[in-house]
Amino acid sequence: MFSLRQETPMKSKTYLHKNTSNIRLFLSLLILLVCASGYTNSTNTESSNNYFKEELKTINSTQYLIVTPSKAHIDFETTRPSKNDQNILLCVAGAYTSLKTGAVDGLYICRGKLYNKNLTNNTLDGGVKIIKNKVEIFSTNKGKILSDSFLKKITDQSGIFFQQSLCMSNGVAVKMSDSKLFQRRGIVTFKSGGYAIVESKKAITLNTFSNDMLSIGAKDLLNFDMGAWDEGWYRNSVSNKLIVLGKNKSQTSKQSNWIVLKK
Repeated sequence: MFSLRQETPMKSKTYLHKNTSNIRLFLSLLILLVCASGYTNSTNTESSNNYFKEELKTINSTQYLIVTPSKAHIDFETTRPSKNDQNILLCVAGAYTSLKTGAVDGLYICRGKLYNKNLTNNTLDGGVKIIKNKVEIFSTNKGKILSDSFLKKITDQSGIFFQQSLCMSNGVAVKMSDSKLFQRRGIVTFKSGGYAIVESKKAITLNTFSNDMLSIGAKDLLNFDMGAWDEGWYRNSVSNKLIVLGKNKSQTSKQSNWIVLKK
């Protein structure tokens, strides 16, 4: 009995040592995989309802709010949406606001009606087209593709279009010379045909914004108006509580247009 009691602890100690080594090896491999991907979901949270899914996701050290619609419909408004309208699930500034006119910067189409036809902004290289809840982001070649025939195809289908800064096209990030740090927000599309509204929770460059969206498999990325025009809001997918977005908010009263998600 005495010899048996002596052998058992020695066997357990050897087993424990091997098991601990295996665990350490597994954890080391896991850390290497996470570092190689440049992505961690250690702080991720996710919730959803019948209309959209919301996530707080950390990508390359920057936390993002990602709102992915399911049954929600996307629309474009030039009259300020009411926070009391329970049919509106998300509301954020979309196109830039012109400092000269106080209206939408560049040519745009709202529900099939063309505006600012002679005010195309040739410094903006991107645009978004929305027809029957399908989102398409593309290069406008500095406005050169915005011909009458091109625009008519959108107006004939009661579609939406506006100009903006293109950050990514067909899985390739557009290199930006602007290195200013701002909180970023935009709309991304995926190869699956889906789209999402994304917002960084800290100030980053446009290049960082693009590269982070590439990390989650985005195909295209269009910037939204931020800085002093950054105020927006959405309803929590579980509690329906209204959550205000943005940090600066100093030019909220001068916003001219909004992208909304509706029931």
